[in-house]
Amino acid sequence: MRPLSDAVPKELLPLGRRTALQHLVSELAASGIKRIVFVTSPVKEAVLRGAFGDRDPESGIECRYALQQTMHGLGDAVLRAQSFLEENEPVLVALGDAVMSEPVVGGMTGRLIESCAGDVRTVGLAVQQVPPEKISRYGIVDPAENGDRSGVAFAIKGIVEKPKAESAPSNFAAAARYVLPHAVFDALRTTVPDDKGEVQLTDALRALLANGHPGLAVPLRHDETRHDIGGFDSYYRAFVLFALADAETGANFRRELSTILTANKESTVE
Repeated sequence: MRPLSDAVPKELLPLGRRTALQHLVSELAASGIKRIVFVTSPVKEAVLRGAFGDRDPESGIECRYALQQTMHGLGDAVLRAQSFLEENEPVLVALGDAVMSEPVVGGMTGRLIESCAGDVRTVGLAVQQVPPEKISRYGIVDPAENGDRSGVAFAIKGIVEKPKAESAPSNFAAAARYVLPHAVFDALRTTVPDDKGEVQLTDALRALLANGHPGLAVPLRHDETRHDIGGFDSYYRAFVLFALADAETGANFRRELSTILTANKESTVE
C-alpha cells in the first residue's frame, strides 16, 4: 500500500465513513470482547492512542498497546501481547488488515469464540474456501477427516503454510481470525525463525496440533465477506462495497458508478 501507507497506517484507511480498524473494533465488541491489545510499531503507537485512547469511545472496549520494535513476523507480534494476559487465558488474534463484513452478534468471530469455548486448549481458526490459483498465498488447514465441512465447524489436524495447489490438504485458507490457547506463547518462544528471521505463527500452531491440542476450523458463511486492505486491488473493491452500503449516500453513489461504468463501456466500444 505504499506510498499511501507511509502517510497513513493501512489499518486506518477509510472504508466508508469509518477506518478499517474501527470496523474491526466493532466486530470484536459485537463478539463480546472487552479488552484489546494493539500490537504495533513505535511509529504507529501515537496514532493508535490518538484514535482509541485507553478506552474506545464508541464501544467502551479497554485498549492497551504492545510495541514490536522490529518486525520479526506475525508470531513475534503475537508474543508481544503475552504480558497483558492472565495466566492460562486464551487469546483471540485478529489481523488489522482484514475486515469482515458488517459485524453482528453471532458473526464470524462470535462463532469462532463459541466453537472453541468448550476446551481452553483448542486451536481455532476462521477459514474461507479459496480457488486453486490462490491456495499458495495462504496457510491451508488439514482436515482431521473426510466428510461434511459446510457446518459451523470441523476438526483439523494440521496447517500447511502456502502449499502448492496440487499438494494442498484442502482449499480452506486461514482467514485472519484465530482463537488460541495460552500455550501458544510457549510454542512461539521455541519456534525457529525462518530464512528471513521471522517467527511464523503457523509453525507454532502446527506444533500445538502435533502435541495433542484439539483443532477447529470455522468457515465463513456464504453471506460473509473478508475484506483485505493489504493491497490496492482488494482495498479498492472493499472501499466501493462499503460506499455502496452507506445508508445516506449509497444509492446515489450506485447510480453515479453505473453512469461511469456505462460511459467507459461505450468509450471502449468506440
